[in-house]
Amino acid sequence: MSAELPLDENDKRRLVLKLISQLRCLECGQPFERQNFTLLHRWDDVWLLSSHCRHCDETSHVIIMMRLDAEPVPTTDLTPDEMGNAEDWTPITADDVLDIHTLLEEFEGDFEEFFTL
Repeated sequence: MSAELPLDENDKRRLVLKLISQLRCLECGQPFERQNFTLLHRWDDVWLLSSHCRHCDETSHVIIMMRLDAEPVPTTDLTPDEMGNAEDWTPITADDVLDIHTLLEEFEGDFEEFFTL
Protein backbone atom coordinates (compact mmCIF):
# COMPACT_ATOMS: atom_id res chain seq x y z
CA MET A 1 0.00 0.00 0.00
CA SER A 2 1.52 3.27 -1.07
CA ALA A 3 1.00 6.44 0.98
CA GLU A 4 0.78 8.53 -2.19
CA LEU A 5 -2.03 6.58 -3.85
CA PRO A 6 -5.60 6.45 -2.55
CA LEU A 7 -6.45 3.18 -0.86
CA ASP A 8 -8.95 0.92 -2.59
CA GLU A 9 -11.66 -0.85 -0.56
CA ASN A 10 -9.67 -4.08 -0.19
CA ASP A 11 -6.63 -2.13 1.03
CA LYS A 12 -8.80 -0.33 3.58
CA ARG A 13 -10.27 -3.58 4.90
CA ARG A 14 -6.81 -5.17 5.17
CA LEU A 15 -5.50 -2.10 6.99
CA VAL A 16 -8.39 -2.13 9.48
CA LEU A 17 -7.98 -5.87 10.13
CA LYS A 18 -4.24 -5.44 10.64
CA LEU A 19 -4.73 -2.53 13.04
CA ILE A 20 -7.42 -4.15 15.18
CA SER A 21 -5.38 -7.35 15.46
CA GLN A 22 -2.76 -5.26 17.32
CA LEU A 23 -5.14 -3.56 19.76
CA ARG A 24 -5.44 -4.40 23.44
CA CYS A 25 -8.18 -3.55 25.92
CA LEU A 26 -7.36 -0.37 27.84
CA GLU A 27 -9.03 -1.80 30.95
CA CYS A 28 -7.37 -5.23 31.28
CA GLY A 29 -4.61 -5.23 28.63
CA GLN A 30 -5.80 -8.39 26.90
CA PRO A 31 -5.81 -8.49 23.08
CA PHE A 32 -9.12 -7.94 21.34
CA GLU A 33 -10.46 -10.59 19.01
CA ARG A 34 -11.27 -9.56 15.45
CA GLN A 35 -14.76 -11.05 15.56
CA ASN A 36 -15.66 -8.81 18.54
CA PHE A 37 -15.37 -5.60 16.49
CA THR A 38 -18.41 -3.92 14.98
CA LEU A 39 -18.35 -1.13 12.39
CA LEU A 40 -20.52 1.64 13.88
CA HIS A 41 -20.08 4.25 11.17
CA ARG A 42 -17.90 5.07 8.21
CA TRP A 43 -17.09 8.42 6.63
CA ASP A 44 -14.98 7.87 3.50
CA ASP A 45 -11.53 7.19 4.98
CA VAL A 46 -12.55 7.35 8.65
CA TRP A 47 -14.02 4.30 10.36
CA LEU A 48 -15.61 4.19 13.83
CA LEU A 49 -15.49 0.73 15.41
CA SER A 50 -16.69 -0.70 18.70
CA SER A 51 -15.38 -3.76 20.50
CA HIS A 52 -16.45 -5.72 23.52
CA CYS A 53 -13.64 -7.31 25.57
CA ARG A 54 -14.45 -10.92 26.36
CA HIS A 55 -12.00 -10.86 29.28
CA CYS A 56 -13.30 -7.93 31.35
CA ASP A 57 -16.61 -7.09 29.64
CA GLU A 58 -15.45 -3.52 28.82
CA THR A 59 -16.66 -1.77 25.66
CA SER A 60 -14.15 0.29 23.66
CA HIS A 61 -14.41 2.52 20.61
CA VAL A 62 -11.72 2.96 17.96
CA ILE A 63 -11.41 5.61 15.25
CA ILE A 64 -9.25 4.67 12.27
CA MET A 65 -8.14 7.31 9.78
CA MET A 66 -6.95 5.85 6.48
CA ARG A 67 -5.07 8.85 5.10
CA LEU A 68 -1.68 9.91 6.37
CA ASP A 69 -2.57 13.57 5.87
CA ALA A 70 -5.92 13.32 7.67
CA GLU A 71 -6.45 15.85 10.44
CA PRO A 72 -8.19 14.62 13.59
CA VAL A 73 -11.55 16.27 14.12
CA PRO A 74 -12.15 17.16 17.77
CA THR A 75 -15.21 15.58 19.31
CA THR A 76 -16.99 17.81 21.78
CA ASP A 77 -20.38 18.64 23.20
CA LEU A 78 -19.43 22.31 23.62
CA THR A 79 -21.35 24.95 21.71
CA PRO A 80 -19.41 27.25 19.34
CA ASP A 81 -19.65 30.05 21.94
CA GLU A 82 -18.26 27.77 24.65
CA MET A 83 -15.42 26.70 22.34
CA GLY A 84 -14.52 30.35 21.80
CA ASN A 85 -14.36 30.97 25.55
CA ALA A 86 -12.62 27.69 26.47
CA GLU A 87 -9.13 29.21 26.32
CA ASP A 88 -10.09 31.53 29.19
CA TRP A 89 -11.28 28.72 31.47
CA THR A 90 -9.24 27.70 34.49
CA PRO A 91 -7.62 24.28 33.93
CA ILE A 92 -9.08 21.33 35.83
CA THR A 93 -6.80 20.36 38.72
CA ALA A 94 -6.23 17.07 40.52
CA ASP A 95 -8.16 18.56 43.47
CA ASP A 96 -11.15 19.21 41.18
CA VAL A 97 -11.12 15.56 40.11
CA LEU A 98 -10.87 14.38 43.71
CA ASP A 99 -13.76 16.67 44.72
CA ILE A 100 -15.98 15.18 42.01
CA HIS A 101 -14.86 11.67 42.98
CA THR A 102 -15.88 12.33 46.59
CA LEU A 103 -19.18 13.87 45.52
CA LEU A 104 -20.05 10.87 43.35
CA GLU A 105 -18.91 8.38 45.97
CA GLU A 106 -21.18 9.95 48.60
CA PHE A 107 -24.09 10.74 46.28
CA GLU A 108 -27.26 8.78 47.04
CA GLY A 109 -29.81 10.56 44.86
CA ASP A 110 -31.04 10.42 41.28
CA PHE A 111 -28.27 11.39 38.81
CA GLU A 112 -30.75 12.32 36.10
CA GLU A 113 -32.49 14.75 38.45
CA PHE A 114 -29.16 16.02 39.83
CA PHE A 115 -27.81 16.97 36.40
CA THR A 116 -31.00 18.69 35.23
CA LEU A 117 -30.88 21.26 38.05
